Amino acid sequence: MKSRTTVYGRIIPTCYIRIMLFGLFLLSGQSLFSQQMLGLGFDNYNGAAGATLNPAFLTNSKVYLDVNLVTADFFLDNNMGYINKDSTSFWDLVRMAGNSSYQNRNAALVAYEGQNKKNFAISTRFQGPSIMIQRGRQAIALGVAVRSLSTGTNIPYQYVASHGRLTSPVLLHKNFNDHNFSLALLNWAEINLNYAYDLIDQGNTKLSVGAGIKFLFGVSGAYVAVRNLNFSVPDSNHLNVNNLDGDIAFALPVDYDNYNKSNFNPVFKGHGLGLDVGFLYTRLKTFTDPGEKRLCAKPYADYVYKFGISIMDIGGIRFKHHTQVHQFNNRTANWQRFDTVQNRSINSTMRMLSDVFYGSPNASLTDTTMFMSLPTTLSIQFDYHLKENFYLGAYLQQPLRFRLRSVRQAPILAVIPRYETRVFGASLPVSVYNYEKIRIGASLRVYSLTVGTEKLGTFLGIGNLTGMDFYFSIRFNLDKGSCMSYKNGACSNAFGRK
Repeated sequence: MKSRTTVYGRIIPTCYIRIMLFGLFLLSGQSLFSQQMLGLGFDNYNGAAGATLNPAFLTNSKVYLDVNLVTADFFLDNNMGYINKDSTSFWDLVRMAGNSSYQNRNAALVAYEGQNKKNFAISTRFQGPSIMIQRGRQAIALGVAVRSLSTGTNIPYQYVASHGRLTSPVLLHKNFNDHNFSLALLNWAEINLNYAYDLIDQGNTKLSVGAGIKFLFGVSGAYVAVRNLNFSVPDSNHLNVNNLDGDIAFALPVDYDNYNKSNFNPVFKGHGLGLDVGFLYTRLKTFTDPGEKRLCAKPYADYVYKFGISIMDIGGIRFKHHTQVHQFNNRTANWQRFDTVQNRSINSTMRMLSDVFYGSPNASLTDTTMFMSLPTTLSIQFDYHLKENFYLGAYLQQPLRFRLRSVRQAPILAVIPRYETRVFGASLPVSVYNYEKIRIGASLRVYSLTVGTEKLGTFLGIGNLTGMDFYFSIRFNLDKGSCMSYKNGACSNAFGRK
């Protein structure tokens, strides 16, 4: 793939302003994808963490009580450009961010010049206090989380390669006709309640069903959905838009007349509901005694394999506060002096766009409420118990995106070999991200402390830096079949842990 080098920090903010006006969004902001923390979710000792993949996992854990103290994940990826590993490592960037006096003059961004569609991604997830408990065939989990997710999907290459400059040879004296690309961001808090039930538990067969409901509190949201943008650049200060068919909407915690002022009145600008559903078939090696009454007494039943299907993040958030929706339905414009455009505030920018395309500063504003869908996905999980403490898992995630104006998860296909005991666990996920990048990760668990990454090469300096991933989890849990009873002994149930 061809590439072009740009000195780190050389791109000035006004170029991003032009990108925003040209690409119809604030591309200077970051787009986000979500990551699944595969090393955490597949581990049988991590209790409620499995519900991030499939709510039916709750009754198939090796623990009957799981208390999550904190879990966090940060993920970044893109196919727009990279930082050359020979000039700058990930740890150089960490030192540059943490120490203003530290400089690496060789740090450089290398931009891909291929004409393929561009995507870029950052995601954060913070899981606060939560608890999972299983009694007999039933398990329930309650927790709180904060998630930040946005996506840039199928962005035409010229918006990135030109940096918004009409003088760029990528744009000058050329015509473009682009369809169906979008950017969206969604930041929200949630209270999640998950429930799982072993519908069938006979002999060596177990079928579990699970569902989770999420009460959503929208902090901010925005999208640009472009159905068609047809334009040409006849000279360096003239943009000729032959057709613009798209929408811009936002509900952001900033003053729309002053970028330097925040607006958290109210903090939650929208509310909504989310839903997860799933089932899990387990082929057992052993079976349990259904007569056990105490929480701790039901032993863990080992399995040959398990296979699950889930649909995650159904639903969305309706924003009703501090919200604007602007529509540009098949509009044309002969935009002179485009190179002199200045972006003083969000309101001034939107009034200018409305005036350019409608001849009126307020004509594009059509609504003060908007709905944004969650990043719905279809997920398939498979886990095979190879021998003793060794397992081999597989995972497929496919986005189910029905609207341009919604955030989108990336497709993921992964194989997860792992080793697990009560004291120690380790996994080495190998995944294909967005059907184009092969990645190797690693996850380590000591008792109930887990740290991991899906992009191990970032930290080892292997390969050019296109992003990163890091997650950790601190939790407390109690094993099935192990009742620490002074009266009846350390393992008073008949079978013990198997």
